[in-house]
Amino acid sequence: MERDGERVEEAKARLITELQLLSTITSKIKAFGLFEIKTTNSASWNSILSLRPLAQSFIFCNVNNGENSWFWYDRWTPFDQLINFLGPNGPRDLRIPTSAHVKDACSASGWLLSQPRSDNALKLHIHLTTITNPRHLNEQDSYHWCVDGRDIMGFSSSKTWEALRPRATPKDWFKEIWFSGAIPRQAFMMWLANYNRLPTKVRMSSWGLNVQTACCFCNNNEESRDHLFLSCPYTISLWRLIFARLDRNRAPFISWTELLSWVRVSTSAAPNILKKLVTQSLIYNTWRQRNSANHHNGFAPPQTTFSTIDRDIRNVISARRHRKKFSSLIQLWIQ
Repeated sequence: MERDGERVEEAKARLITELQLLSTITSKIKAFGLFEIKTTNSASWNSILSLRPLAQSFIFCNVNNGENSWFWYDRWTPFDQLINFLGPNGPRDLRIPTSAHVKDACSASGWLLSQPRSDNALKLHIHLTTITNPRHLNEQDSYHWCVDGRDIMGFSSSKTWEALRPRATPKDWFKEIWFSGAIPRQAFMMWLANYNRLPTKVRMSSWGLNVQTACCFCNNNEESRDHLFLSCPYTISLWRLIFARLDRNRAPFISWTELLSWVRVSTSAAPNILKKLVTQSLIYNTWRQRNSANHHNGFAPPQTTFSTIDRDIRNVISARRHRKKFSSLIQLWIQ
């Protein structure tokens, strides 16, 4: 019985502590627009506060009775935050304190704002004549997460990121690398190769590292991206095995641009999606054999590597055979 009593007291103490913590957090959230970043705050709380300008652009307050909405700091009018719209002298000019809620700025007979002294203040007065006096409403204020001016009915990280993320002009090669059906690790390898960011021996030497730059497959040329994937006898053997199935009259590529151009062209005998899958598999498996040669003192012959490429293509097509664009690829690949 004594142990049970101790457990009850411990549970009560924990509950009281949690309620106190919740009360503290709630009070801070209510003053979200008024709190300042201070060295006395915790690092996590200061980090949250630093995101206020970003978050404020998405949060819109739908004012009803005006009890919870801040007059100066919530976005409840078409003019965003009134403290920014009217400037730091706005509270003095309108005679509304910075700590006021919307309901504090009106009475049952109307709004309590002083006469406008600026064009922006006049615009606010005109807008307030178009909305219902909060003193006449009983419903609580509500907050909404809006993206591009539209209420998305709750928070959405994907839609918010789409609105926030930096954007650049789409690259002309992106469809050759990122496409539905690609193997993620192979697409990522292709992306690195396209940017020439793979740590080939030539690149490592340019960083000041003391490495031999000779190709690990042929030992006749320096290991650059274009040599490794396009002109090395090892990869030329792989390309010939691929051309035998997809493009019998095709000559070896002489540049990376020519490779991308070949991948883009789609024919009845070799749809570009099949070319993209084969190219990415070749880049990925050639790099694996290159690492094996450099770190394990050996690499598989071209025919063995091609068998791995062949298995990759068959597995991808088999897994997606119910998709329309993959349904006929297996016949084209094994013919």
